[in-house]
Order: sequence, then C-alpha cells, then structure tokens
Amino acid sequence: MKNLKILTLTLLFVSVSFAQYNPNAEYWITYQYTPKKGMTAKFESAVKAKTKIYNKSDNPVYTAIQTTGELSENGRYERIMPRRDIDWFMRDNTVEGKYWMANVDKYVQKGEGPYVWIRVKELSINFDKPSPSKYIRVNTRVLKNGDNSDFWRYLRRRVEVLKKTSPDIKYTVFRLDSGGNANTIRIITAYDNMKKPQGETNNGAMRAIYDEMYEGAWQDDFDKYNERLIEWARPQYNYTLRADLSTSN
Repeated sequence: MKNLKILTLTLLFVSVSFAQYNPNAEYWITYQYTPKKGMTAKFESAVKAKTKIYNKSDNPVYTAIQTTGELSENGRYERIMPRRDIDWFMRDNTVEGKYWMANVDKYVQKGEGPYVWIRVKELSINFDKPSPSKYIRVNTRVLKNGDNSDFWRYLRRRVEVLKKTSPDIKYTVFRLDSGGNANTIRIITAYDNMKKPQGETNNGAMRAIYDEMYEGAWQDDFDKYNERLIEWARPQYNYTLRADLSTSN
C-alpha cells in the first residue's frame, strides 16, 4: 500500500504531466483493495462513512466488487473515480487522503493504485452520461510495443458495427496513462440486465454486419488485432456495483 506522502507526490507529478500532454482529456482513476481476513464488514463500514463525507456529486466515487476470478474469493473491491479533469488534479485532496489512511487503510490487506486512465471518447457508446450500471465486464488487453494501428482499426470498426447491432449497449475503451504499463487497455461493457449485457440486439450477427460494412474484412482485421496483443495478458472479469459504498445519484 502506498502511503499518503507517496500518493500525494504521485498525484502532483501526474497532474503536471497531464497539463502538459493531455489538457482536455477525461480521466478515470481506479484503486483496487483486498480487505484483511475477517475485516470485510469493518472495511465496508469505513468505506461507506468516508464516501458519505467526502464523495458528493462534485467528487463522485463508485465502488464495485469483483465477482469472477481467483482474487474474488477473498473479496476484491475496485474504487472508481470517474470523469475527472485537469482542475480536479490541481485540488488539495490532502484531508480526504488523511481520512482514508486513518480510518480505512487499517482494514486493507492489499491495495493497488492509483491507476489513471484516459477514456477514448470516440470508442464509446452510450457512455457520456454519469449513470452507473449494476454490472461491469472488464476486458484488459496489453499491447506489444510498436505499431498498433491494426489493434485500433479493429476497435474503431467494431464500435461502428455495435452501433448498428447493439444500439443500446453501454460500452467504452480506456488506455492507461499513469500507474503501470502504458500499453494497457481496458474495454468496458456496463449493463443492468445479466441476460442481455449488450442490450437489445438487431440487424443480424455482428460478424455478418462487419463484413457487410467493411468488404469482408472481419477475419483479417480480427487476426491482425490479436497479433498486436501479448498472449498472457487477456483477462476478463465481472464486477457488481455496490451502490451502498458509492456516491448517491
């Protein structure tokens, strides 16, 4: 777990970097926590209290619990700070950080973050309004070094196809800007109905529409997309929103 001093210096450093390189971007910050054994109830109570005090609508935080994967067995929580801008990084968040360290951190076995992500707005569908869904599916992809235009071409085309086949889908893509490997990509689908994570579908199967729109390019595009990925780094995890540990709408 990073201590408060390191966290403060990290946020200060990245805020200066963002101002220089990505002044108009939309940032999302995530943290991941595993509570100490037998301390889950106390951890949740402390998170709930902290959220109520510090995370109003002008500083919202969502909490989700991981429901699939090995780490989910011990309780794995993700705290999501959505839609931040440069001005937010310039704020003094010292008091909030000190409260977390004094009242929540003592119940944490392992913490990771902050991870700072940039939302790729042109690869988003129905994701502009701040209305969290009950469930989240996260696909993480790590790109090889070099020219990754094939990867991005497939995603751009896939979004255009999804707009036709699944117009109600809530979908977006993030790239990691700070906190880890800069080649890390997150592809997110958010939904309320577990039986229909992509919403109502129409206009036929996705592959058929892709080939129709792009002259039979699906297989070639998909193969080239996969060639740009590091083989071992393709996890998919599901999360459930904990509204009681999140900012109220």
